[in-house]
Formats: sequence, C-alpha cells, structure tokens
Amino acid sequence: MDNLQQNNSVEQNGVPFVSAQHNVTDIPITVAEINHLWSTYMAESMACCFQKHIVSMAKDPDYHSVMQSALDLSSRNLTMIENIFKSIQHPIPEAFGEKDVNSIAPRLFDETYGIMYTRSMTKYIFQNHYLAFTESTRSDIRQLFDGFIDGSRDIIRRTDDVLLAKGVYPKTPYIAVPDRVEFIHDKDYFGSFLGAERTLNALEISNIFSILEFKVIIKALKLGFAQVVKSDEIRNFFNQGAKLAEKHINILRSILEKEGLPGPEIVDYRVTDSKESPFSDRLLLFHTTTVIAYILTAYGTGLSRMMRKDIVVTYTKLMADILSISKDGANLLISYGWLEKIPETVNRKALTH
Repeated sequence: MDNLQQNNSVEQNGVPFVSAQHNVTDIPITVAEINHLWSTYMAESMACCFQKHIVSMAKDPDYHSVMQSALDLSSRNLTMIENIFKSIQHPIPEAFGEKDVNSIAPRLFDETYGIMYTRSMTKYIFQNHYLAFTESTRSDIRQLFDGFIDGSRDIIRRTDDVLLAKGVYPKTPYIAVPDRVEFIHDKDYFGSFLGAERTLNALEISNIFSILEFKVIIKALKLGFAQVVKSDEIRNFFNQGAKLAEKHINILRSILEKEGLPGPEIVDYRVTDSKESPFSDRLLLFHTTTVIAYILTAYGTGLSRMMRKDIVVTYTKLMADILSISKDGANLLISYGWLEKIPETVNRKALTH
C-alpha cells in the first residue's frame, strides 16, 4: 500500500493523520489564558464568600443542597486554578477569602433570592468559561475550563429545577407560535431612530427580558449592600446604582408593556432588614463593579441582536449610564487601595530609561 492509500485508510478509520506528542509545560502560557485564569479566580473567590453565607443561613433542604453544591464547585475550581498558577510560577491573586465573609451574620437576603442570585451569576460565569475554552491553546487549560463548563451547567440546571419546583422560576413572556414562514420585504422593518410601529420579534423580546431579569436581581443586591456597608461614601455609590437600575428597569419594562408583555417580578422585598454586613466593604464594592461589567456586556450583546433602530438608540444611552457609574466604582476601589492589579505586559519604557 502506497502512502496515499495509507493516508486514506487512516482517514476513513477516523484516526488523525498525525498524533502530536508534547509536554504542556514546554508550551508558554498565552495572555488570553492568564487573563481567564486570573479573572475566573477572582470571580470564584467572590462566589465562595457569598455561597458560604447563603449556605450557613439556608434552612430549606432543597435550597441548601443546591447552594452547598455551588459552594463545593467554586471551592474545587479555586484549588484547580491555584495548581495551574503554581505550575507556571504565577503569583496567586489575593482575591477574597475568610477575612471577607462573616458566615454567622444575620441573613441579608431570603433563601429564594440566594438561589436566583446564584443562577444569574452562574449564567455569566458560564459564558466566560466558554470564551476561556475557545481562547485557550494549552490542553491542560482547555481541559480545566471544559470541566468548569460542565460544573456550571449542572448548577444552572439544579437552580432552574428547584425554582420551578417552588413555583418562583422567572419565566419569559409567551408569544403566539407562527403558522407559516415569512420573509421581510419592507425596509421599514428596522423602523426609525424616533420610533417604530413594528412589534417586537422573539430575539428582541428575549434579550430585553434577559437584561431586565438580571437588573432586577442586581437592584435588590445593591439595596442590600447599601443597608450594611460601613463606608458612607460607598453607600452613596450603591444607592446611586440602585436608582440607576430602577431607571433602566422602568425603561426596558415599558418597551415590553407597549406590546402587552410582562416584565420579571421586582424582588426588592427579598432583602431583609439586617444592618450587619456578612461581607467586607472591599468585597461588596468589587463585586458591584464586576456586576456592572456583566451588565455592560449584556447590553453590548443585545445591540448586535436588535433590529429596531429606536431600541438600538435606547441601549446606547443605557450603556453610557453604565460606563459612567463603572468609572465611579473603579475610582472608589483605587482610592481605598482595593483594586488588585490585573497581570500586564512588561513596561519596556521603564526598563530602558
């Protein structure tokens, strides 16, 4: 058998042409991999703190089981990332830990909110895991994030199941199922920047509701944080964020209501009257600025899916609001000396002057 026949035979049998053998430790880690390892470590360390408090307060066995699983998953993920950092001789971020959580502080949110919060946060972390997987090249890091994807998927499934069982799952609106396929022939379908007569399509409704659902969760989070934070300056920032969230909720909800569609339930009542903080001010502030980045990402994704020009204009204005408050949060972190520096490239100018 000649080489061509051998190659064809190998291909038909589903065996790759070449099986490249390599040692991952010989492959330099990329900037994308460092970025995702660092940001995931920070996110998982914050998640651990929140989950420890929620688990310690949970009395419902169904809620407790789900939250304990989420806590165990975040703890394992942290350990696995630490092992990677050690293998590449990268300093382990300070991030957040026992000093940032008071597990015996009174409950700040009710149990249902704890599950809703975990579900929302896991959805965004899940998306970041997918991005990390696609941008990583070393097989050990791809395998790491592949496992993280599986773990997050399981938590999302379990939070959905328990919320459905308790009758508190935030379902999206329903629309009539079309009875035929149609095509667009009128360029007015995109509307104008001043308004539009066309009704919302499924893609637009889904995105608006998804952002609304997240904003509702985060507004309640900021209200709770404002109750317990020690710094008056940071409390003002949280109150400002809650007011901005309410403004955005009203704007987005009005878009749906014009079409006779409901928005998600407001969950402010799920914040307790506790004035004792379960978390450090540093954790509260850093977490809030991280959440703001998630919201900005959600709006950016939504822009690519909106076909009505008036909604594009609305999203652009809302994004400007988010960018402004994001800057305020970052400045506060810097002024308190709490903003841990992200790994960056070598400063050649400083080295050569």
